[in-house]
Amino acid sequence: MSWPPRYTILLLLFLLSLVNYIDRVNISITAPVMMPELGWDTAWFGVVFSAFVFGYAAFMIPSGLLADTRSPKTLLAVACFSWSFFTLLTPLGQHSFMLMLALRFLVGACEAISLPAATVINSRWVPKNEIGLAQMISLSGIYAGQLIAYPISTWIIAQSSWRGVFYFNAIVGFLWIAIWLRYGADAPKTAETAAEAKTEKPRVPLGALLTTPAVLALALAYFFWAYGLSMVVAWLPTYLVKARGYTIQQMGVVGMLPVAGGLIGVLGGGVLSDYLTKRGVSAAIARKGVPAASIAISAPFLALAATIESPFAAVVAFAVFQLLTTLGLVAFWSIPVEMNARLAGSISSIMNFGGNFGGFFSPMVAGFLVERMGGNWSFPFYTAAAGCLLGAIILGLLVPVRPIQVSAEAASADESQLGHSLGH
Repeated sequence: MSWPPRYTILLLLFLLSLVNYIDRVNISITAPVMMPELGWDTAWFGVVFSAFVFGYAAFMIPSGLLADTRSPKTLLAVACFSWSFFTLLTPLGQHSFMLMLALRFLVGACEAISLPAATVINSRWVPKNEIGLAQMISLSGIYAGQLIAYPISTWIIAQSSWRGVFYFNAIVGFLWIAIWLRYGADAPKTAETAAEAKTEKPRVPLGALLTTPAVLALALAYFFWAYGLSMVVAWLPTYLVKARGYTIQQMGVVGMLPVAGGLIGVLGGGVLSDYLTKRGVSAAIARKGVPAASIAISAPFLALAATIESPFAAVVAFAVFQLLTTLGLVAFWSIPVEMNARLAGSISSIMNFGGNFGGFFSPMVAGFLVERMGGNWSFPFYTAAAGCLLGAIILGLLVPVRPIQVSAEAASADESQLGHSLGH
């Protein structure tokens, strides 16, 4: 049996997501070493974390438009080169707080295209009843990247310095580009796709999408959910060292447990979603209901992780939280395809903008709260748990899982049909 070409694409998108998140969390893992050396406390470092998310969110919607109207293969190559380049320059930020903010902003801005473009490629390469699996494979790189980043980054810190982490991550990104340019593709090579490539690029009704209640509800749900999860991703390494007493090397090991939980959750979410769909379960339950329930159940475990006495039990609680909450991640990235496959990149970018708007506030709020409350981490994690719960409620009650009517797109279709009729 030959290896289907779409499997190569899925593997490359998985590796892209892996590289993406290694570059995203490297500063979280190095933070416990960087803060005392540079003299920046949790409040200031929270701003550093948020600078990345601000750049990511600011360029998210334009990135979705580009993904739907330009070559996603080219976009991903350019984006990976750019964020790897600014990752390479990140150690220069030690000389100026504002320079560090600018570099992290640029890394975030360049990474914004990755998930919308990957969603567009998946929608072209994969049958609709397998879209949950395809998105799962792409998204699992998020946690595989973090899983790899913890031990490798702490080892590099121990062997050289925190600066070496950024140099190594940049080189990995450059290697991915070479492989992607050789084997990546926008869509399967068929007569139909070749003909489409010669036609005028589709018009994206952005204004209509931004006023469509279903799309706004999806973005709001992702806002609250990402607020909670972003706080954990950004601050967990520092929390384990400063609040739970682990050394940097120990953190590199125990920190893998919550990340492993997240990886299992992403993998399980995609498999479960597609399994239920193929068994005849409605999309409302398979793509949304079960994931929303899982996110809601995860919230108490995050609150427990912040209050339980045993450090290792806290790590286990974080792992359970990440496993349960990431079971719902595939719902967010499958629903845009269910809503409108042609506009999946734009819908997912609007959703991701909402999520990263929440992710922008989350690390910064946590940093200032910890400083204001004398090093007490409980309240920030309580707010994160509340965010996940709110996101689950909005996802479960307000977000539809069906094709949506986008007014501008419908009007364009009507005009096209009228012109066709008059021509005959």
